[in-house]
Amino acid sequence: METWIRTALVVLATGIVGLLGAWQAETLVSSRGTLGPTILQTISPVSSVIAILITVAIASVIGGLIARLTTIPTGMFIFGFALFSMALKLHGAEEFIMSQGNYNLLILEATFISVVVLLGTLVVFAIGGDSKLGENSPFDTVVFGEIGKTILLSLVVLPVIWIIATSPSKGQVIGASALGGVLIGVLARQFLHTALPILLFALPIAIGGVGYVIGIAIAETDIATFTQQEFSTLLYPMPIEYAGGLLVGLAIGLGWTTPEEETTTTEPA
Repeated sequence: METWIRTALVVLATGIVGLLGAWQAETLVSSRGTLGPTILQTISPVSSVIAILITVAIASVIGGLIARLTTIPTGMFIFGFALFSMALKLHGAEEFIMSQGNYNLLILEATFISVVVLLGTLVVFAIGGDSKLGENSPFDTVVFGEIGKTILLSLVVLPVIWIIATSPSKGQVIGASALGGVLIGVLARQFLHTALPILLFALPIAIGGVGYVIGIAIAETDIATFTQQEFSTLLYPMPIEYAGGLLVGLAIGLGWTTPEEETTTTEPA
């Protein structure tokens, strides 16, 4: 297929999933009447969960179709951009703190989103296909891959958040998450033998939940601490912001480091 056609399709798909994420964000309304910042602590958690599932389902299918025409990292970028757009529209940590949100539920939400993203990632790989996985299925890559290294690489996101996300502003928290994803992607190409480690797209989001545990342990989480700027920076990114930033950043990082001979997707094994 001509390069310009593929490029046009990628741009079109990016716009579609971006609109989808922004549209579904309207469902996530907090107790104070604003959008976000979480899924499980909205006025209607069931509707919020359904909105996330719809977003992930549609975006992963579109991402898989794009991956089939281009590369898996490009398809994952499309998938992640839906959550990225959703995160941009939602309010962040400041709204969560002012509404006195529950951090235990926030930790649970990070785990939930990590699982949902993993399922969406499997859809992208299944539709996109990738001969570089050999005769193994994506599940073989998840189960039998270098899981120890994957966990260590996923931990990279925490120091990046700690250093860069010095305020709850949307640009800093999503930017820090995206940068963490880029670094993880670059390091994955250097230290992992698995061509495209599926688990790596979801695990850093769950690691964000570990960051919440650390943040709660080292600092108070009340409004007074927040206004005095003594809040732990690990508590600033919300799970949706982790997901959107990390997926986009990781796709970019893997795309930058994809060898030339791997830039075209072949028929699935």
